Amino acid sequence: MTRFHRLLAANDPDLAAHCERTGRLAADIAEYMGLSSERIELLEVASQVHDIGKVFIPRDILDKPGPLNTEEWAELRRHPRLGYELVERSMPDIVASVVLTHHERFDGTGYPNELPGPRISLEARILQAADAIDAITSDRPYQPALPLEYALNELERYSGSQFDPVVVDAVMELANRESRAHLASVAS
Repeated sequence: MTRFHRLLAANDPDLAAHCERTGRLAADIAEYMGLSSERIELLEVASQVHDIGKVFIPRDILDKPGPLNTEEWAELRRHPRLGYELVERSMPDIVASVVLTHHERFDGTGYPNELPGPRISLEARILQAADAIDAITSDRPYQPALPLEYALNELERYSGSQFDPVVVDAVMELANRESRAHLASVAS
C-alpha cells in the first residue's frame, strides 16, 4: 500500500475500497489481455490511487445524493489533474499518467485533455472499464448498486465512445470465461 493509498483510506475509506476493488479487476483484465507482470503491477498501483485527487474536492460534492450542477461538475473534474500533481514526482510515469487520464474517453471527449483512444495508455483504458464496473455495481450517494449484467451492458453500449472496444471485448470474454459470478466477486 502506497502512502497515497493510505492518505486516501484515511480521508475516505469507501473511496479507498473502491480503488482497491478497481485495482483487482483492472489487474484481472490486464492479465487476460496478456500484459506483462510489471505493467499489471503498475496498473494496480495506479488503480489504488486513481482517485487521490478527490481528497481536494469538497465532501458536499462527493457525497451529493442527486445530480451535480455545472459548477460542481467543474470542481469534480479537477480531481484527475490534482491527483496527477500530487503523485507525479514520486511515482512512476505510467502511474501518474493513468491517474491523469482515467477519465479520458476513447472518442476524445473525456477530461481533462480530451485525448482520443490512441493517445490514452492501455493501462488507463483498462482502468476506465474496471472503474465503471465497480462504480455501477457499488452503492453510491447518487445511486444504489446495480447488477453486474447492467454494468456489462453499459460497457458494450459505450464501446467505441467512452470505452476502448478492445478492452470491452476482453472484459466480455473474461466474464464469459471466468463466469460472471467470479467477475462480480472481484468487482464487489
